[in-house]
Amino acid sequence: MVPVPRFLRLVVLSALGLALAGPGFPLTAQDTAPVPSEHLAALQPRPIGPAVTGGRIHDVEAIPSDPSVIFAATASGGLWKSTNRGITWRNVFDTMAVSTFGDVAVAPSDHQILYAGTGEQNNRQSTSWGNGVYRSDDGGESWQHLGLTETRHIGKVRVHPSNPDVVYVAALGNLWAPSQERGVFRSRDGGESWEKILFVDEHTGAVDLVMNPRDPDVLYAATYQRLRRAWGFNGGGPGSGIYKTTDGGETWTELTNGIPQGDKGRIGLALAYSNPQVLNAVIQHADEDQEGTYRSQDGGESWERVNPLNPRPMYYSHIFIDPTNEDRVYVLGTSSYKSEDGGRTFDGIAVRPTYDVGVHADHHTLWIDPNDPDHLYLAGDAGFHESYDRGDTFRKINNFVIGQFYGIGVDMREPYYVYGGMQDNHSWLGPSRTRRWVGIVNDDWKQIGFGDGMYWQIDPTSARYAYGNSQNGNYTRVDAYTGDILDISPVEPAGEDDYRFDWVSPSLVSAHDPSTVYVGGNRLFTSRDRGLSWERTRDLTRQVDRDTLELMGVEGADITLSRNDGTSSYGEIVTIAESPLDAEILWVGTDDGNLQVSRDGGETWTEVGRNVQGVPDGTYVSRVTASVAGEGVAYATFDAHRDGDFAPYVFRTEDFGASWEPLMEDLPSGSVNDIVEHPDAPHVLFLGTEHHLFASTDAGANWARWEGMPTTHYDDILIHPREKDLVLGTHGRSIWILDDTRPLAEWTGSVAASAAHIFSVRDAIIFQYWKDTSYRGQAEYAGENPLYGALITYKLGSGSGSAFLTIRGPNGEVIRRYEVPGEEGLHRVNWDLRYPADPGGGPERWTHFQHEELPRSVGPQGYLVSPGRYTATLEARGTTVSTEIRVLPDPEMPLETTQYQEREAFLKGLTELEEQITEASAEAGRIREDTPVRDEEMAEIQGELRELQGTVRGVGRSLMGGGVRPGTLYPPTETHRTLIQRVRDRLREIQALIEG
Repeated sequence: MVPVPRFLRLVVLSALGLALAGPGFPLTAQDTAPVPSEHLAALQPRPIGPAVTGGRIHDVEAIPSDPSVIFAATASGGLWKSTNRGITWRNVFDTMAVSTFGDVAVAPSDHQILYAGTGEQNNRQSTSWGNGVYRSDDGGESWQHLGLTETRHIGKVRVHPSNPDVVYVAALGNLWAPSQERGVFRSRDGGESWEKILFVDEHTGAVDLVMNPRDPDVLYAATYQRLRRAWGFNGGGPGSGIYKTTDGGETWTELTNGIPQGDKGRIGLALAYSNPQVLNAVIQHADEDQEGTYRSQDGGESWERVNPLNPRPMYYSHIFIDPTNEDRVYVLGTSSYKSEDGGRTFDGIAVRPTYDVGVHADHHTLWIDPNDPDHLYLAGDAGFHESYDRGDTFRKINNFVIGQFYGIGVDMREPYYVYGGMQDNHSWLGPSRTRRWVGIVNDDWKQIGFGDGMYWQIDPTSARYAYGNSQNGNYTRVDAYTGDILDISPVEPAGEDDYRFDWVSPSLVSAHDPSTVYVGGNRLFTSRDRGLSWERTRDLTRQVDRDTLELMGVEGADITLSRNDGTSSYGEIVTIAESPLDAEILWVGTDDGNLQVSRDGGETWTEVGRNVQGVPDGTYVSRVTASVAGEGVAYATFDAHRDGDFAPYVFRTEDFGASWEPLMEDLPSGSVNDIVEHPDAPHVLFLGTEHHLFASTDAGANWARWEGMPTTHYDDILIHPREKDLVLGTHGRSIWILDDTRPLAEWTGSVAASAAHIFSVRDAIIFQYWKDTSYRGQAEYAGENPLYGALITYKLGSGSGSAFLTIRGPNGEVIRRYEVPGEEGLHRVNWDLRYPADPGGGPERWTHFQHEELPRSVGPQGYLVSPGRYTATLEARGTTVSTEIRVLPDPEMPLETTQYQEREAFLKGLTELEEQITEASAEAGRIREDTPVRDEEMAEIQGELRELQGTVRGVGRSLMGGGVRPGTLYPPTETHRTLIQRVRDRLREIQALIEG
């Protein structure tokens, strides 16, 4: 028996009249039931983009003999493959356990064999972790996990040039905790087994690896000592260095001649394929006079510092040598550079004329075409670029969705817009749906902020007040109609210490007063005037001096390499919640483990994080969500991966944090980023983790993974208050929308046990798609619009047999009859608000339209109904159930309901008229067969009838459109009526001739 959470025993209707229970909503714990994962597969969110900016890519590989075949390995959005030089892409790792990559290698001797090292090699505060190495033997179509799970971050994979089963892996190891699973690993059996052949210590892994293509037993490895925690980063130590083997990894020698002594940080390596004795390296060192670009011309026996260039090594350290020219060297970073003299001098590539114009900065990988070295693939934080002039100019390939969103928000326009802040790619807003026939295109998205975009909160009364921020607490108020940006960041009084803000600082617009805005730093700041002035609380963090905390045995104050890079301060609020029942009840969670609650509008606070049992003290509070179920009810999630702990932590309190109940018993490994509660049904929860999306319909007692959704980070999720759509902000796959979550809000034990059930249907709106783009080729990305018309969701119990869905009009007349999927489980279909294209064809088999290039069908379709109330009736499993559908007029059209009805009646008349013409032609045909003397007369009549039919169809097309062409929602013109009246008159004459 499923245990009933205490929370469900307390759910009652609020004395304030809050509708926690509407039609079909559960009132008691006894009527709740878990929804199975396989049922969720029927409710598939749709990707809306944007692809306009891309996201971080760590490695690009192409087939040297065919650079049309490309693999792009992303930081958190999967592994993408193109077979046509980037015109189209496909994620070939969509359903695997992780979505983050450090490196991909194509076997030189067999391009169908690939090795993928998971877990990005960068060291960001937002870096994700992998689970080892995978192999594909069919060009990426399928994958086998090869182990090395605990390495977590792969820096490089190298494959023997003639034996694809000999592979080397440079593994950095866990970024946040010491471990033995790091160093260089070798397999001689295609990954079936592994040997650790180079190991330094528990904090030092291998970040880079190069192989001599002429003598593959010669390899060079760069080791890297580093450790990150929530409070900071130490990016170096005595473990960092360069090692060489000449016997395939059996023995290694550290290279020191010309390499700077002392603690080093990250090191990047490059080897010249045209002359394998030549190497370049970028070496991080605490002494700026020793850091920079190094070169060896004798196989690493000696090194020379040739240039101080080494941009932000913790995050980059990427160096490449042109495979056809040992003196042409590229160094990537915030800006990227090219040398023609072995690294002694550099000129910029991908040069920007000014900020935010040209090619985005922050590059992580480069593929140089060995058969045309002018041809480059360059990728980094902003996605994918291609050059044919060695980096002077580029084209941006922004047609696959790998955007990394930190936070999202929605407004209340119709349709509503989605706002979001992206990793290193600014902030954007775009429509949740459009009237474009093709979908939601990149140009539908507008930039509304700069830098690394973060949270977005929008005034529900006006999109002129959209509150967003970039990294480290740079808050702005944006007018979403004009783009006007007002800086509203809180500023500390003169003489006080600087306020501290997290990289991803939160904000919140009050649900009780849209003029009230909250933002979080080390204090909670409250504005009562839309950001024009601020009040503040006391410091709500633990106020830990991180300079006294140790990383790899070094106190924070004494770190010399990449000190706290990416974590500008520590001890800040990272999540804010306000009770939907009482504006005086506020919650905040901090990065240092405090979970504070106030019951008097922020005047006083109680720290309740230490009351949470089962989570390590001081763990990062990833989210706190106040419940609609009661003033003291809230959820909290904790993210311990910054301590090397990848377990999920989810809790609920019913007593303002005095005690907490764990809710993560059946969740798989993966840190939790967010939890939201359905506003109409507080027992329905949605959970976003580092890898997956989950739902619970029994208040967290059971969790169902959302099957069919891609593996990626679900960083921020929300439910639109009006539409009840579930909006998903992912850190790797941009933004997704599940249209209408009402079926989950209505999921009960009674529904689960029923033979057949049909859920309530959201209002459907009549409109026409507009074909406002033309012949854009195949390279343009477009997000998906919702299915047109009424979304109808139903559930079938066990059993078999057909299922039928009948749509009836306001007077009970049958409008449409479908045969719909009849298998056990949850199903969602749509009625397109039309009569059937073939009125006499019997029940239509409903199918979900899918086409590689067409977003919707261009086949025959019937005419639209008028606004009104309709009924959908499901017949299955020996029972009949019904629900109402309200069809609304197009809000953008100046039409009265009577005009829609006039149009509908006219088009119905055309259908009947065409049937009469068809019958008359058939009768003429019978006369031709039975009465040969009238053959010539009847043949002429049939010809004229075809002309009449053409006139009728032409008038119908002019009103209804066809193919990609829209028609009109207006009623027929006098010209239309005159033409049809002529047809009717002539048809009567012809019918008389036939009868005579």
